[in-house]
Amino acid sequence: MTTLLELEHVTKRFGSVVVADELSLAVGAGDIVGIVGPNGAGKTSLFGLISGDLAANVGAIRFDGHDVTHLDASARCRLGIGRTYQVPRPFVDMTVFENVLVAVQQGGGLRRQASYAYAAEMLDRTGLAQEANLPAERLGLLQRKRLEMARALATRPRLLLLDEVAGGLTDPEVEQLVEIVTGIRAEGIAVLWIEHVMRALTAAVDRMICLAGGSFIGDGEPAEVLSNPAVREVFLGTEVTTSLTGGASDTTGEGA
Repeated sequence: MTTLLELEHVTKRFGSVVVADELSLAVGAGDIVGIVGPNGAGKTSLFGLISGDLAANVGAIRFDGHDVTHLDASARCRLGIGRTYQVPRPFVDMTVFENVLVAVQQGGGLRRQASYAYAAEMLDRTGLAQEANLPAERLGLLQRKRLEMARALATRPRLLLLDEVAGGLTDPEVEQLVEIVTGIRAEGIAVLWIEHVMRALTAAVDRMICLAGGSFIGDGEPAEVLSNPAVREVFLGTEVTTSLTGGASDTTGEGA
């Protein structure tokens, strides 16, 4: 496996609160890795450390063999790290198309006709082509989540960080999302996916990591991790299923 992302003993503190406690992780090109954990586990902070939104207190972060520990988010984006946010952050005074176009031009490095064509392709890929000319402020929550993914993909990432993109989706929409994610992997893009909708994760990921209290407490195949007593304990005994068609018990019941 060619290592694309590597974290080495990465630590992040907010005062006396440790949200990342000497985390070490290696992710290869084309890997799809699910990240699970209870509320306050440090999952979104982990994404912030990888994307450059947060600065590590200790440790090193390498991307494609380059030390990016001290690079800001915009520099890491240009290198190929794209992300979505749990709470969508569209430019509400722009159209859906303009939102994606900005991502293509500023993050993906394309210009002129090539950028317009690529933006249109990303909207089509995420099911937003019909909404291209709508102001982003008119989108509902689920459409805003799709826009988050379209904008992240528009930066032409080699590593895509997905934060809670399946929450609130219907079963058919979850299946469509899984198809999008597995299609991304087919292009050699690595995916780290924070999610509480277990049927989405287990249908897409090869590997699952459980984060709790700023530490990794489980890492392996999804069924193995979800059956780990320590992992089940942090989910307060909530039943989870590895079936894509699972019913009400297919989420952990926790926030991000």
